[in-house]
Amino acid sequence: MPRRSRRSSGSDLIDTAALFEKMPLTYAIVAAALVALLCEVVAPLLAPSYPKADGVNFAVIFLPVIRIIGGLFAGSILLFGLVGAGTGWFDRRSDRYRLDTQTGIESVRRLSWQEFERLLGEVYRRQGYEVVQRGGPMADGGADLEIRKGGEKLLVQAKHWKERVVRLPQVRELWGAVADEHADGAILVTSGNFTNDARRWTDKKNLTLVDGIELGHLVAKLSSGPSPNAVAPSGHNHLCSNCGRPMVVRVARKGSLAGQSFWGCTGYPSCRHTEPIATS
Repeated sequence: MPRRSRRSSGSDLIDTAALFEKMPLTYAIVAAALVALLCEVVAPLLAPSYPKADGVNFAVIFLPVIRIIGGLFAGSILLFGLVGAGTGWFDRRSDRYRLDTQTGIESVRRLSWQEFERLLGEVYRRQGYEVVQRGGPMADGGADLEIRKGGEKLLVQAKHWKERVVRLPQVRELWGAVADEHADGAILVTSGNFTNDARRWTDKKNLTLVDGIELGHLVAKLSSGPSPNAVAPSGHNHLCSNCGRPMVVRVARKGSLAGQSFWGCTGYPSCRHTEPIATS
């Protein structure tokens, strides 16, 4: 017997709001204009065909009602579009700021699970993916994000664990969602780690595992870059051992080492880690 839906009217309202949030504002304006056009132009053109009875012209009665209802409907579409577009703009701005202010995996681990999912959305957005955020209080069907690029659809699941490791059953569950949704593959991202069994099981599958260390490096690579005065030598990819951000060559301006070059973290001033430049 099929399981009955337990979704409430409140859930439907949340879904409707989320739909308008994803809708570009121009779409909402066009939809509102079409409704207004239908009620103000098309309906009057059809007035001659409206029935008449006992000398009563129903067009005279119904046209004002249609115009009022249509105006309210068009206004509602425009209002939801404006609110949704504003909410979406604020969320995207917050997502960009959140990624740009990370200093490494430790700062990522301090995020809430909702912020962690939003962070991952921005991480893949900056890699050129079209991102759909599917996480939140509702069931996500085994994936927190859906990302697309070049005709490929991937599911992304987030495991915001500080110390725990992701084991094989969680990896199998995500791979099952790939089959159910006819996706091309999946990515499982954790702020913790994976067991060796989980890693071995993904061999020859389009299933990528990203642990906390790899995530820290990825966040450092995609967040705001080094200051204009910093110079990275060609061919080097030196990462900070403290926070995972890229390091660049800087020159000391004062003190006993004035004029000498050293490795400085691009996370400065939040990360002040430095390293000497090895000489051959």
